[in-house]
Amino acid sequence: MKKTALILLVTILISCGSSENKSSDVNTNDVNSIETVEKEKNWEEFTVGAVGNTMSEMKFDKKNITVQAGSWVRINLVNEGVDPAMLHNIVFVKYGTRKEVAKQSIEAGPDLQFVPKSSDVIAYSDLADPGETVVLEFEAPEKGNYEFICTYPGHSEIMRGYFFVK
Repeated sequence: MKKTALILLVTILISCGSSENKSSDVNTNDVNSIETVEKEKNWEEFTVGAVGNTMSEMKFDKKNITVQAGSWVRINLVNEGVDPAMLHNIVFVKYGTRKEVAKQSIEAGPDLQFVPKSSDVIAYSDLADPGETVVLEFEAPEKGNYEFICTYPGHSEIMRGYFFVK
């Protein structure tokens, strides 16, 4: 009994730990600065649906997206499909490069989520499974015309649109 009480007492004392005031490495000024910067960014948000369950039905529900140069863009890609084969992403590319990027995406393969490492790619989302929403955030490039496509194999000819930066 005495041995059990002694073990219990030692356990309690150890679990109480030190009474030192331990400070975290996080500087609250840094956290406040990050929050302030996030609030000061000019965000433009869009929801883009990837609709359809067959190759002939699939498409983006938006054909055009227009933003201001230097703004921060948030794209909510909603994969509205239910067929397990209907994986989608959204990839923003320099105007006139979509066919080459689509070709390179096949070579990139599933390990890179069918997004090539190319200077023609401005921003891209992860692949969205059917019923899933993925979010893409990026700073809009300089003024000009761009395009967006789905780079999952076979999708880019149908799933495409225009991205205008004013």
